[in-house]
Amino acid sequence: MDKTTPVGNYSPQGDSSFGAADMAGNVWEWTRSLSRLYPYTFDDQRESDAVLGESQFVLRGGSFRSDAEFVRCTVRTAHYPAFSDVDFGFRVAICPVK
Repeated sequence: MDKTTPVGNYSPQGDSSFGAADMAGNVWEWTRSLSRLYPYTFDDQRESDAVLGESQFVLRGGSFRSDAEFVRCTVRTAHYPAFSDVDFGFRVAICPVK
């Protein structure tokens, strides 16, 4: 495949119990996490809104242009927010109001 596909194209019955579908392989998905080395520590500010500027952010999941070994939600790379490509995107998620 040489382009993106509609969500649910590969998992119409395979969605998670939370309704998440196609968590890897369509586009690399931007996260709000700053790129930092592992191990994760809660106080390293990788999730902080205050640390922006020239920092690289994590992208996860591979894309339609990735080799199969990179099409997993645990795979990550990083780029600067101003960088764009046809296989970069993001997932919109909401929390229901209780």
